[in-house]
Amino acid sequence: MSAPIGQLTVDADPRILAGVRPRSAAARDWEIVRWVGRIGAVTIEQIQARFGLGRTVAYRRVAACVDAGLLERVETLRGVSALIRASRRGLRYTGVRLPVAQAPLELVGHWIACGAVAVALECEFGADALRSEREVRVLERGRGTPVASAIFGDGPDGTRRMHLADLAVVGERVVAIEVELTPKAPRRLEDIVRGWRRARWVESTRYYVPDGPTRAGLERAITRVHASERVEVHPLVGILE
Repeated sequence: MSAPIGQLTVDADPRILAGVRPRSAAARDWEIVRWVGRIGAVTIEQIQARFGLGRTVAYRRVAACVDAGLLERVETLRGVSALIRASRRGLRYTGVRLPVAQAPLELVGHWIACGAVAVALECEFGADALRSEREVRVLERGRGTPVASAIFGDGPDGTRRMHLADLAVVGERVVAIEVELTPKAPRRLEDIVRGWRRARWVESTRYYVPDGPTRAGLERAITRVHASERVEVHPLVGILE
């Protein structure tokens, strides 16, 4: 039996299927692995913040899950926080029907930023409302309609060109979340922002960006396509610290 459409990627009551009783000693590890599997790839510090753990406890629990084959460490550049992802075994264990997250070196910074924003959004909207890009993709496939995607033109074959949000708040309303770390080409950015302005299936779109050229370019695009009433700009400063 599967969960309702809003939780399409998580099997119904997977703790029972996995033999883990709620409130047992293993339940916390189950929750950690499940959350990591849903989001994709996060840092230990983000796990610590998300579950309210002390630093030592967080490192011990992650190490135990890695030793058990439920979590995996992803290689990053020297001086950059290590990423943690759920293994195939961890995904099966927690009933998360998603593939193992891919985190090539060029996307490490984006994964880290998305994880930090995800933690902040769960504090604001509640854990049940947040969906990762991975989950939104499956949700849209199941519904056959956009949920947190913008249409920004037609491809060479006539199909609609879709831009999927990095995260989304899904409930009575949908808030699309974009995490933008580097400037996009102005025309492409304007096309995407215009797509969000026209996406009536979302209540609003939030961009989380660093100060500097990325923010300036985004604000220019919002002004040029008259999207200020539907597209908001939020700072990454403080969230990534």
